[in-house]
Amino acid sequence: MIGKKIRDIRKSKNITIVELSERISVTSGYISQIERDLISPSLSVLKRLAEALEVPLSILFLDESRENVVTISKNDRTKVKFGNLNVDLEFVTPIKKNNDSESNLGAEIFLFNLPPKAEVSEEPILIDSKVCLHVLKGMLECNVGGKTYKVTEGDTITIPENNGHTVCNCSDEATEAICYLSPAHFS
Repeated sequence: MIGKKIRDIRKSKNITIVELSERISVTSGYISQIERDLISPSLSVLKRLAEALEVPLSILFLDESRENVVTISKNDRTKVKFGNLNVDLEFVTPIKKNNDSESNLGAEIFLFNLPPKAEVSEEPILIDSKVCLHVLKGMLECNVGGKTYKVTEGDTITIPENNGHTVCNCSDEATEAICYLSPAHFS
């Protein structure tokens, strides 16, 4: 982890292990053990390494996961229409393709617009994912277990998995909402 990062920085600056060890007054074997993550150097050694490599100490502790950052522009979102739903889903999370574990968040988030006096589905929706709906504009009525919940602009409702529910826009204006499914259901 830290050792690999030190080795990568050292190599990118064309510094040999011997040169680095001389700069911080340790043996080349000690540097080699650090770079192979066989030993954990003290904070004072890490400070000297950062100085010798001319990088901020914090760089040695940064998580490399930022290399796997995925951005999806508004125009590149995946849009899907399912036969049993009366709305188009616009995914704002990556859609898992084949065995692509990098894009799998374990959950899905999508936008949908529901016209006035329309239902998401004619039949109750029953899925094995927790459903969280957040209304961005307008209002929704969600019927869960025979009880109706009104969800207006800025409000959120969470529906436990395997609970048949209906969602409709009973108003005279279009509704825009975000739906969060956990775990992912459509991928």
